[in-house]
Amino acid sequence: MKVLHIAGWYPNRLKPYETPFIERHIRALDSVCENTVWQLDVRLGARWSICRESLKADRTLIITTPIRRWYVIEWLATLVILWAWFTRDRTVKHDAVNFHIAYPNCTRIGLLRRVMRLPLVITEHWSIYRLGFKSGAQGLDRIRRIFHQGIPVIAVSKALTDDILGFAGPPSPPVHIVPNVVDTGLFRPRDGQRTEGRFFAIATWRYPKRPLVLIEAIGLLRARGRDARLRIAGEGDEVETMRAAIEAAGLTSSVELIGQASPQHAASLMQEAHALLHASDYETFSAVCAEALCCGTPVAASAVGGIREYLTPAMGVLVEENTAVAWADAIDLHWDRLLRMDGRPISEQMGELVSEPHVAARYGHVLEQIIRLSPTA
Repeated sequence: MKVLHIAGWYPNRLKPYETPFIERHIRALDSVCENTVWQLDVRLGARWSICRESLKADRTLIITTPIRRWYVIEWLATLVILWAWFTRDRTVKHDAVNFHIAYPNCTRIGLLRRVMRLPLVITEHWSIYRLGFKSGAQGLDRIRRIFHQGIPVIAVSKALTDDILGFAGPPSPPVHIVPNVVDTGLFRPRDGQRTEGRFFAIATWRYPKRPLVLIEAIGLLRARGRDARLRIAGEGDEVETMRAAIEAAGLTSSVELIGQASPQHAASLMQEAHALLHASDYETFSAVCAEALCCGTPVAASAVGGIREYLTPAMGVLVEENTAVAWADAIDLHWDRLLRMDGRPISEQMGELVSEPHVAARYGHVLEQIIRLSPTA
């Protein structure tokens, strides 16, 4: 089985750490099929530019444009894909084309299907469907039509599937659920006890993440006599606001911003943590929660989206409200239980869902089924 993957988001020279979860999803398939990856994207910027230097894709073309008219961007994205298709190495034959992230690359999916004449599938990770793309514009109908043409959709959780179908409305496409992949060779339990009171959080700090809730909750816990400390990794739009909140609350010795962390560093911090804390208004899956669980580290997370589908009481705590008081109460109540949890069963249970062999088997089966049942096969 030979699959051509077309992704708008992928690690690249402009953003070396862009959406690693898409790369892991694709690379998991290496054990079951032959993959070719094209990163093709049109994205907003201050000026026109072209990037063709690939880091991890087999072929890259990223066009940055100051144009803000989405209808134009959609057509530019389609033309980039058509250019790549017509200039491809025709000696390489593919059994299917897998698009990763539907918009804007799939806006003209009907045209692409007629040109490519291969089974098509869309793998989706984006949480924007729940928010209706934050717009009431008529152009949303062009996005909805992507999902009205019978192209199978793979989503990383039932929550995301429901968001897509709710946004698009009928007729609904065939849908499949394939969870995100975790590198269980890196994110695994280590010997030794976790450090009491040392919590860890990591994300790209922008909406829908709620870092200020976590910072305030640590302050409340310390006021109650708990020796709670928090290391926060990651960059994003909210970092300076977070820094100001830490200083204003007098928590500079208890809450530490450590910036971007490599996967190896993140795994180490997860392994030693009392628990991973993850406050967010929504998550389609939450790879960082899955990574912590694979480390055998319990997780306290907002009871939202795809997290609810796997985070059981045996693995941690779901916090029902994103308020500092609710978070402090939950951590305080479960403080000892979280610390005493045996990491090995947590890691084994989560690994059965997200380890590369398990995801590869599921993903490969879905692709084989799509190819077999496609009228173009």
